[in-house]
Amino acid sequence: MNAIFASVRAIGSASSAFRLLTTNGYKCVPILAANRSPVVDFLRRIHHKTDNVSTDAKQKELSLRREMVRQITATGPLTVADYMRMVLTHPISGFYMNADVFGSKGHFTTSPEISQIFGELIAVWLLNEWQRYGCPKPLRVVELGPGRGTLAADVGRVLSQFSHSKDVTSLHLIEISPHLTQIQEQNICGTVSLIEQNDSSNGLFRHSALTKTGLPITWYRSLDQIGSKPGFTAYIAHEFLDALPVHKFVKSPSGQWREVLIDCDKSGELRYIIANNQTPASKLFIDPSVQSDNLEVCPQSALVMDQVIARFSRKNPGCFLVCDYGHDDQKANRDTFRAFKEHEMWDPLREPGTADLTADVDFGYLKRHIKEKATVFGTVTQEHFLKSLGIELRLSQLLAQASDDQRKELQSGVDMLMKDMGERYKFLAVFPPNYSQTFADIPPAGFV
Repeated sequence: MNAIFASVRAIGSASSAFRLLTTNGYKCVPILAANRSPVVDFLRRIHHKTDNVSTDAKQKELSLRREMVRQITATGPLTVADYMRMVLTHPISGFYMNADVFGSKGHFTTSPEISQIFGELIAVWLLNEWQRYGCPKPLRVVELGPGRGTLAADVGRVLSQFSHSKDVTSLHLIEISPHLTQIQEQNICGTVSLIEQNDSSNGLFRHSALTKTGLPITWYRSLDQIGSKPGFTAYIAHEFLDALPVHKFVKSPSGQWREVLIDCDKSGELRYIIANNQTPASKLFIDPSVQSDNLEVCPQSALVMDQVIARFSRKNPGCFLVCDYGHDDQKANRDTFRAFKEHEMWDPLREPGTADLTADVDFGYLKRHIKEKATVFGTVTQEHFLKSLGIELRLSQLLAQASDDQRKELQSGVDMLMKDMGERYKFLAVFPPNYSQTFADIPPAGFV
């Protein structure tokens, strides 16, 4: 733990030098970065009139709903998983595909947007685990679903400040949205590239640039584009798994599990129905040990875990840090599928494509799935993880440099991370299999 706190103190001194440098002829970066949404505004929530839908949004919603109705009419009801996939990632009308949906002006705000300290401590954690393995080079940091790029920017900024990591680190972002890719590049690099299709055989896109601190960065459309390479690869999934499609089930009065499907009435309005008989999903994914009348299963999240673990080996070590809201309890509520629009709860079937869809991550399901394939730690709460990594020390460093207004902002951000979100959000750490002995004396930071 002393090593962790030493790294946090090093961020403090390095960050001060960085900010002094940026005030001399370059863009000034305030102690709480300018692209953070004001925490006070977030706490007050953002109350927009949800019936006031723009013309573009309305056209988008109508187009997607018409496509869904045509598909339902032709082939039958959609699973909730199929519905989520269409709503979130449809190439033309998908929620994530053509707009900046993050921050106070979007639909929801994430931890990296609330406080720069969050990303800084993630970087310290990655640095610590890399050093545990003897600093194999190069160090690759891969983020799945990087949002606006705020977390990647903070992690890259910290890693570029340490002499043993700055020249061997590269960032790799998995992003399916061309629009968000450009926002990420603008925030991380200060540039925007024309994205070209450089592999016409499989339709995958990839392009590279340099961050503002000089680190190489590359964007990919799929995790499949990232192979297992020498060195150390650290994977991050922050609020990524909760957006992956879930199958939803309810228990019938006779005790049988039936899948929840999405149909439409004669007027084309979407509605929920319950399957009369077993579906392929209800045959494959039901866990009989679940003590609930509701169940949500996300097979794609298990697939992501498998894909990452498959890239680990003795010669190519790495780690996978997952942070998301969810549960790790067999008795937890499993009726969590919901929508958010402009920071408010929203009917998931209303105006598809204009609101975010999400479901709590079932960490217990993931841990059971990978327990024989990897070395697993957690889950622990966000409050426990950040406190263990020295969030109070980092806050005191920044408060010492801050103005009165910045002190209020910094304290509010930490309060949000630790109190409002501290219990709800969980951390899970995954390492290569047969590595238990590596952690026999000193478990991963934050998981003690």
